[in-house]
Amino acid sequence: MKEVKRLLPIIVIVVLAIGIPAGLWLARDKDPYTTQPAPQLPTPPLKELAERRGVQVGSFASLKYLRERAYTDILSSQFEYAIIDGEPNWKFEDHTLRPTKDTFDFTQMDQVFDFADQNDMPVRVQHLLWGDEKWLPDWLKQGNYSKPELLEIIRNHITTVGAHYKGQVREYTVVNEAFSRKLLTGGNKDWWGERLGEEYIDNAFRWARDADPNAILILNDFGNETEGDISNLMYDYIKAAKARGVPIDGLGMQMHIDATNAPSKDKVVSNMKRFNELGVKIYITEFDVNMHAVKNSKEDEDQQQAKIYGELLEACLEVGAANCPNFGFLGLIDRQSWYRGIGLEDANPLLFNEDYSPKPAFFAIRNTLEKK
Repeated sequence: MKEVKRLLPIIVIVVLAIGIPAGLWLARDKDPYTTQPAPQLPTPPLKELAERRGVQVGSFASLKYLRERAYTDILSSQFEYAIIDGEPNWKFEDHTLRPTKDTFDFTQMDQVFDFADQNDMPVRVQHLLWGDEKWLPDWLKQGNYSKPELLEIIRNHITTVGAHYKGQVREYTVVNEAFSRKLLTGGNKDWWGERLGEEYIDNAFRWARDADPNAILILNDFGNETEGDISNLMYDYIKAAKARGVPIDGLGMQMHIDATNAPSKDKVVSNMKRFNELGVKIYITEFDVNMHAVKNSKEDEDQQQAKIYGELLEACLEVGAANCPNFGFLGLIDRQSWYRGIGLEDANPLLFNEDYSPKPAFFAIRNTLEKK
């Protein structure tokens, strides 16, 4: 044990040198995936192919997976930017960014920023505000705060987070799912909107601009990739908000696609263009393709998924890099998918299998980026 203690500083230095946040290495020998190297992937990497087309590709820098060698290898070598999603929630799994009304704990989010910094990856933070009660702390939900008090809590949150990471964030999704939740899509409600109305959205963007003037500010939601109730509501809001001077730079399309009901490329392109005409760019923020309801052979399912991946990336490329500058995936490997958290073990929505072997969807992205 004394020998181990003497070696700890040396081990930590090595860990930091290879880009794994300190504190994660201790768990590496408990998981069979932790020391497994990434499979040999074709060259050039996705990020280089994307750069040739003028766009960026990114993926989820999930703290719990940054201890896995293959994960960090693929994330840093294949993707241009890191998506920090989860840790920015006011409350998330085993950690609380906002332990009390007057305190912040940036420990976990700082670790992901460290990884991104060590690998020269720009960062998108998702999300500053999200009205899902599951990710809000009890002190907030049970505080019986007045409307002015809630707005001041939001202002303080955005100002403090913005100051802590000023100059380190390329993009923020400032507000998430306000419009799908306003429509009670899937039975979901917007905790903030129910108490503050759309006023909080205007203010959130203004405060975010003040906190970090160089960051790109995105209004994010799901179910808005084609014209419909959610996208129409967002269109009307953005049009009016821009006229009020609200600094919205981009529309975030999560694009959690159901493989049995995938939108056509043409409808997605048409919808993207009408938002571009409002003066906002399109950001694909959380792309995945849910295969739960597809009942075919594994080979046929993989090919169907790959086709959807390729076609919807083509939609972004068709409107042009100036209008759809980046395309982000909410994870690398199927066992990391958020669908498992809602009981869909067979959604298998991502680019890599559980053992990190690339799926046909990965090659569909490559092939689409390689097209002239």
